[in-house]
Amino acid sequence: MSVSFKVELASNGRAKCKKSKEKIAKGELRVGRVAPNPFKEGETMTSWYKLLPFFEMQQKQRKTTKKLESIDELKGFDSLPEENQNAVKTALEQFLAEKDKPKPKKRKAKKEDGDAKEGTKKQRTPKKAKKAKKAKPEPKEEVKDLFADVKPGASPKEAAQTILKVAKELGFSLPSDDKAALVRAGQMLMGNKSSDGNFDYNKALKALAEELNCKDKLPGGKPKKKRPGPEAKCKENQGLIDAFWELREFEFKKQDKFKAISYIKVAKALAEVDYKVDSGKEVSKKGPKKLPGVGKAAGEKIDEFLGTGQIERLEKYRRGEMD
Repeated sequence: MSVSFKVELASNGRAKCKKSKEKIAKGELRVGRVAPNPFKEGETMTSWYKLLPFFEMQQKQRKTTKKLESIDELKGFDSLPEENQNAVKTALEQFLAEKDKPKPKKRKAKKEDGDAKEGTKKQRTPKKAKKAKKAKPEPKEEVKDLFADVKPGASPKEAAQTILKVAKELGFSLPSDDKAALVRAGQMLMGNKSSDGNFDYNKALKALAEELNCKDKLPGGKPKKKRPGPEAKCKENQGLIDAFWELREFEFKKQDKFKAISYIKVAKALAEVDYKVDSGKEVSKKGPKKLPGVGKAAGEKIDEFLGTGQIERLEKYRRGEMD
């Protein structure tokens, strides 16, 4: 089963462009790259792209990788409105025109003739001050040591299991579902192969760390500097405060400042009370115990934490499920 391509108008707004990481809005033109699923024989997996990022991705691929080079290879093209067909044609023509262009070589700057004219004296240029020598950074531990004993020629499933094993040992925040974790590791491997076609375990592990926001877990990675959360007046509320403070951190990473700021308000309000909060409903609705900045949704999360010891939204973020 070989790689194929298809195009359509997005039926919903859930998918993200694999290249730009931006959400593809409902009704927006999107191009799919359909490849064999390495974990399910006979099945395929589709990676969706916005139109221009799709061709940018193709420009960076190796020459041996199958690319879209003809409208005839694009399933669903005939079903598109005319304006979308024209946009696809234009983007494809531009890609084909740029594809085989040789990259311009950098020219070395010519030295100007420094000889002075006859009868004139050469002017001495002031000597430049010597730059202070920078201290050499300490050598970092290399990730490749983690895969020193891995034998080449492993199947995609075996290679993904190897990546997962190392990721677990390093403390990555992996999806709780083993199958989902295996698929995520497999995607990183398939997208990071060496020039000879073998899996590049080091690059795949780094890509997985970046995807799950665990780069600090890699050998030599810098530990995250976390801003300390508010300290509870009543110590029994500290776990609840820390949960909302961590939610705020994830929302900032998603660039949802509105939610992040709302969680900051909740955490600070909970920190100021001198009694144990035992009901989210009480502190979120009008009454003597109503806390500023704590609304209905926050109240439900408080009750969820009090009942189960965790907040499902936070657990999803920890697993790397940021959609």
